[in-house]
Amino acid sequence: MGVFNKSNKRASSSGATIIAAGTCIIGGISTKGTVHIDGKFEGVILEADSISVGSSGEIIGDIKANNLTVNGLVDGKLDCNKVEILAQGKVIGEMKYNELIIETNGKFEGHGIQKDSELKSRYNEIENKINNIVVSPSAIAHDKA
Repeated sequence: MGVFNKSNKRASSSGATIIAAGTCIIGGISTKGTVHIDGKFEGVILEADSISVGSSGEIIGDIKANNLTVNGLVDGKLDCNKVEILAQGKVIGEMKYNELIIETNGKFEGHGIQKDSELKSRYNEIENKINNIVVSPSAIAHDKA
């Protein structure tokens, strides 16, 4: 059942936004429907149910969506329930998610936080203790002078 099939109530009521390969759009999209990008989009996408980025697609900007599937490039700030980075996909930036799937060879570089996670890092606490214990080489050299 395609996104343009009239019997598909969700697709016909929410619509689909498609940015074709070779097309570059700068601006904003606010939709309850789906967005598919094979071209380039720079800006903000809000409220989308589902966003898919094809292998030739690029998004540079902010994304707030239910589902995001990346087979191209996304660079920016993401706030999505489910993020799936496919084998050719690349995500760079900051990401908030409930579910994250990264296929083999998929790439994520940046900062990711799972929403409502109960895990809390204690690294900064330990780092401060270590810094109070370890004396830097320059302090030792200064004391000997």
